[in-house]
Amino acid sequence: MVLGTFIVSFIGNSFVQNAQESQLVQSLLPTQPMRRQVLVLLYFLMILGIFTLLGVLTIPDIAREGADFVNRLQSDNIWVILVEKMRRGVGDQVMTSLEKAVYLATSNDIAAAAVQEPQVWSAERSTQLGLAVSSMLKGYTNTAAKYTGLFLKSVAKFSLQALVSLILGFLFVWDMPTISRGISSLATSRLAPVYNEVAPSLLVFGQLFGKALQVQAQIAVVNTALTAAGMWLLAIPGIGLLSLFVFLCSFIPIMGCIISTIPIGFVALTEYGFVKLAMVIVMVAMVHFVEAYALNPAIYSAHLKLHPLMVLSVLLIAEHNLGVWGLLLAVPSTVFALDYVIRYPEHSIREVGERELSVIKKQPKATSSQDVPAPEDGPGGSPTALKPALQGS
Repeated sequence: MVLGTFIVSFIGNSFVQNAQESQLVQSLLPTQPMRRQVLVLLYFLMILGIFTLLGVLTIPDIAREGADFVNRLQSDNIWVILVEKMRRGVGDQVMTSLEKAVYLATSNDIAAAAVQEPQVWSAERSTQLGLAVSSMLKGYTNTAAKYTGLFLKSVAKFSLQALVSLILGFLFVWDMPTISRGISSLATSRLAPVYNEVAPSLLVFGQLFGKALQVQAQIAVVNTALTAAGMWLLAIPGIGLLSLFVFLCSFIPIMGCIISTIPIGFVALTEYGFVKLAMVIVMVAMVHFVEAYALNPAIYSAHLKLHPLMVLSVLLIAEHNLGVWGLLLAVPSTVFALDYVIRYPEHSIREVGERELSVIKKQPKATSSQDVPAPEDGPGGSPTALKPALQGS
């Protein structure tokens, strides 16, 4: 909820500040306080309208498709269908070898003895193998059904948290000038040494993290739209639930691509067979090719990236300690920490934050950290290059 409030407030404040500079807005609303209040109302009414529209159009479908998905996982017949589709895709010879491996894993001696004698594939043989696979994987399917049910229940909890975040975000953005003046007043209080040391660093890191989430959200929206279009073209059922899952996974680097592909491939395999599964894999590969070579270079700077092994390591640690929100915080925090400790040890934490903030988005003349000039110290030893970052977004 705290992170959701931060995201809503950051994007809302950025929207209001940028819109206030528009000549059209200034001509329509010449008074500064009224201009800001109208823009804040417009921003949150737009968000509420989008959420309401999406809720009316998708929530009933998501609930129905989720229940159907759970029933599929808990049904024994789905494995019989899967076995038959696999046999048609890979052939009887390969399927016979797979059958022996399944019976060996399940220690079904009677069935294994029957397999040793040449048989012609029949519906009964497929049913028997399907039940054996179901018995072997029953624990995993029950676990998958359990987590799918928990995911569907968490949708209501997430919706409530999103509503509370919207309300808190509205209050923050609406009264942001007053809140800013109140916080700035600490500079002349007894807490001035602590404020002068901590506040600039927190402000720069907050803007860095907000920018990272903002551009990642843009990538997630495009990625979800392309994946949903691909599933529609391939006639994959359950587009609503699968698209929601893809959108949430788009915020997780590397692993999100793999996690979001598993349910799509499962549905394609059980509904149509291996050919459709291959088409889904090709479709997902094309979408992520566009994401990696078109969206990321156009929206993200290549600077905010880590080695895949490092990404997986920090994701594992962050998820274990912070839960789901740690998956969002892991990469920006790690990049910031590595820059401060290793890449720019001669600069202060505020200067490192300014470098990251300068290259988080594509700039007209600077696309990497090497192109961004080192911040220069102004009067009193404060970095002058920090001012544009603190004033923008």
